[in-house]
Amino acid sequence: MAELKIFAGQAGTILSEKVCRELHITPGQARVSRFADGEVDVQFLENVRDSDLFIINSTNPPAENLMEVALLCEAARGSSAGRITLVPTYLGYNRQDRKDRPRVPISARLAARVLSLCGADRVLLLDLHSEPTMGFFDPRIITDHLYASPISIPYLKTLLKGDFVVAAPDKGGGPRAEAYAARLGLGDYVLFTKSRSGTGEIKERSIKLIGDVDGKDVVFVDDMIDTAGTLSADIAAAKEHGARNVYVFATHALFSKDAIERLDRSGAKEIIITDSIYHPPEKLKTEHVKITVLSLAPFLADAISRIHKGESLSPLIMQT
Repeated sequence: MAELKIFAGQAGTILSEKVCRELHITPGQARVSRFADGEVDVQFLENVRDSDLFIINSTNPPAENLMEVALLCEAARGSSAGRITLVPTYLGYNRQDRKDRPRVPISARLAARVLSLCGADRVLLLDLHSEPTMGFFDPRIITDHLYASPISIPYLKTLLKGDFVVAAPDKGGGPRAEAYAARLGLGDYVLFTKSRSGTGEIKERSIKLIGDVDGKDVVFVDDMIDTAGTLSADIAAAKEHGARNVYVFATHALFSKDAIERLDRSGAKEIIITDSIYHPPEKLKTEHVKITVLSLAPFLADAISRIHKGESLSPLIMQT
């Protein structure tokens, strides 16, 4: 069997080290640096010939980290790695999977093409914002899509006390909320709908609730939190409709701009995220809301081990 080696880009170092500890292996040594003009420069510092090589990296921020992943992959292919699996724990440029306005790119397709051209044999994806992105990869590349629900569901079950309901922050999140409600044994879910202006801003008093949250604990489930503007408005609406405690679970915490400050003022009791995107502990310090980070390391280690040994990933797929 080929030797298992795990490397990371700069945005994946912390998580990669945790995964390696789970697998009882030493993290692979690679240098990722920048030229004076900001251009990415990478080099593997050990032999990778014929190895079963995995590259773990978030692509947030996407512009620089997507190229970092691609260059690491190109270097691995040029260094005669036996098989290369990319593990972009958060895949950027995934929100635009179609032309929803005139004269715009299909960004998800281009990102998939970039990763297809760098020499990867396989891509392991996690909670995509847009699942059709899987179809944009070159057909020769094996794509696997896992969900964070095997990590989040057990934690959310510890919060189930009294009346509890799952909420979708928008129509697109309906299937995810429905799946979570079923896994938690809660039956139905509630849906928040809203109208937006031409600039994408939520129109004042346009949020409508389909379902009942009065006197109940509510948990919003989503794939990502970016600026938290929409989410904060949904939390406020839930409170206005009589929700008791509001929780949020999102796999990918982008936390752009003043997202954390917004969430701290939102009235939510707890924000639950994963470490698909690394944030230093001091950034997550808040006054009012609790931020809980669930580690993906055991889950990813299991997935990587199964791929390395040629075993099925089906036991890890709890579709939401």
